[in-house]
Amino acid sequence: MNPYAPPTASTELHAAGVEQISPERRLEIQKKLSRFSTLSFLFGLPGIVLQSVGRATDNAAITLLGVALFITALVVYAKMRGRSGAWGIVGLGTCIGLALLYFLPKHCLNCEAKHSYRAKGCDRCGAPLGS
Repeated sequence: MNPYAPPTASTELHAAGVEQISPERRLEIQKKLSRFSTLSFLFGLPGIVLQSVGRATDNAAITLLGVALFITALVVYAKMRGRSGAWGIVGLGTCIGLALLYFLPKHCLNCEAKHSYRAKGCDRCGAPLGS
């Protein structure tokens, strides 16, 4: 509920003309977000470890493999937050890139509405948002 809305304003959470999603569609989006989260973790953790090992041993091939895995993880993470996978290139900035991706606004995977980086669900259609 909007605390700044006039008392006569509608108290519904979704915008006019946008239907609330069905429970089946909500579950489908939740599964997709869960898959994205798992893939991001499965690519990101080895990517960070390989970068560290490659730099410690002065092995450029291992470092580049780690960078590629980390960027792949950020591509998946960007998709989870409703953005284009091209945002994964910010992985070249490693931690700064990850912070940038985290603080950018989220986009709903169902209706493409823009939301704060803290939002857990879409105000327009009720779909869950990526973490």
